Amino acid sequence: MAANCLDADVLDKIKQQRSGAFLVRLIDLFLKDGPMRIQEAWDGGKAKDWKKVALASHILRCLAENIGALSIRDLAAAAETASTGNRETAIFLTHILYDLEIAFAETRSCLLITRQGISDSPPG
Repeated sequence: MAANCLDADVLDKIKQQRSGAFLVRLIDLFLKDGPMRIQEAWDGGKAKDWKKVALASHILRCLAENIGALSIRDLAAAAETASTGNRETAIFLTHILYDLEIAFAETRSCLLITRQGISDSPPG
């Protein structure tokens, strides 16, 4: 079962409407693409390329929503909002991106446990 960092209803719905194998592929995609999007947001922030930050954050938010990664979804949405490009939001964005990295590490652990449970389940 999913831990608090994941919405178990979203995961169950994916398994019911598609399959466990599809959910495993979705988890793998999220775990592969998520760090790249976080890095793109960092790179955009360092370059003051607010459009790059907004796009990377938007894609990450959508990926997180699709998999039920609640804290990632919320932090990515905050990063997307904070990418307005003024000095105060740039400082705020740094804090959000640090929190996003921590949340991703926690969510990664939850997803790996979830993935293992799906892989251990007998075909149904």
